[in-house]
Amino acid sequence: MSIREAKAEELDVVHEIEVTCFKHPYGLTLLKMYHALSPDLFLVAESSGRIVGYVIGLCKKWGEGHIISLAVRPEYRRRGIGRALMEALLARFKERGMRAARLEVRVSNTPAIKLYERLGFRIKGVLRGYYLDGEDAYLMVKEL
Repeated sequence: MSIREAKAEELDVVHEIEVTCFKHPYGLTLLKMYHALSPDLFLVAESSGRIVGYVIGLCKKWGEGHIISLAVRPEYRRRGIGRALMEALLARFKERGMRAARLEVRVSNTPAIKLYERLGFRIKGVLRGYYLDGEDAYLMVKEL
């Protein structure tokens, strides 16, 4: 498995993963916008020539990295791919001088919450009704 920057022509595959993994997926146009904004913070995990996961990040002017989305194909989960993607993105945040990283996660997404806690993220608050279906999100932050 390798982690590298996504290529613009691969965003259809990333979108396919997004649709498979999320109840309310981002559209292809939005994924293209994130890629255009920060291509070096839009990473994919590749296994045997197949893209099996991705992570998207943005750097904020106030010194905070924002993890926009992380997803791994269901059949490739529990193999450390999500962790590897997150570690690669966090390293890039640090290289760019970010002092902290933040993300939002559904309060019901226990596997993701546990992963983020193992990576050093802590719950800093609850964002009421954050998702389109009304579910709350935890705001999680990690000091870098």
